[in-house]
Amino acid sequence: MSLAHTPAGAAPAAPAPARVDLARTWMLRSPLAGGLDTAADVLVLDLEDGLPAGRKAEGRDRARRAAADAPVWLRISAAGTRDGQADLALGRELDRSLAGVVLAMCAGPADVAHVAAALPAGTPIVAMVESAAALLAAPAIAAHPATRRLAFGTGDFRRDTGMAADRLALSWPRAQLVVASAAAGIAGPIDGPCGPVDQAREAAVHAVAMGFTGTLALQDAAVAGAHAGFTPAPDEVESARALLSSTPDGPVDGSYAPTLARARALVARAEALASL
Repeated sequence: MSLAHTPAGAAPAAPAPARVDLARTWMLRSPLAGGLDTAADVLVLDLEDGLPAGRKAEGRDRARRAAADAPVWLRISAAGTRDGQADLALGRELDRSLAGVVLAMCAGPADVAHVAAALPAGTPIVAMVESAAALLAAPAIAAHPATRRLAFGTGDFRRDTGMAADRLALSWPRAQLVVASAAAGIAGPIDGPCGPVDQAREAAVHAVAMGFTGTLALQDAAVAGAHAGFTPAPDEVESARALLSSTPDGPVDGSYAPTLARARALVARAEALASL
């Protein structure tokens, strides 16, 4: 998905919304940015950290103008805060021009309920887990009917817990989000920003191994690597199809049914991503 170049001072346009459950890359961009070209699956206009305190109203106005061209995703500030309430007011105003929201600093299912009640019915909500308390509430957040996916706010989570930016250190919280999502029957979670451009693919491959199915992104140059990491490789798909077409006639061991199920899921995901 891509955007035409937006001259400085003009309202940015957004790409057509991707399927929430399939989207691999979620580009966070300030609505104040001049050029918003992106190859990401979803462009999210960031009303939270993407706007300085003194330019919040200006940023919301830019997002409003962007929504006149195509439905927009918004990252909104924490539920119950003054900025959060102003962001929700904008979401209500946009109505059908609101594709969905990424809820920053989600503390629990009550925050999801608050946001869902304040927005047009059925608005998809991606809930960001960014604190120790939110991680403990992740199963309940994921289980709320309005939650479509969880996202891991790694920077704020590390600030809250003191954890290092280390894969081993963050493996436990990542696993908790994966398990919470699976138990709630929603798509795998979205990882924190994929980091340096030259490490985007490696970070995505690690995230996939943990059970994640997407990532936040801050630089468009990282999108290609992230897409490569989150998209099943052709040889994986070929092997899965070969397995599915050669089911043995005789007895098999107890791992065979789960292996077939994983192969079906991999092929289905590859085919669905090809349609994006």
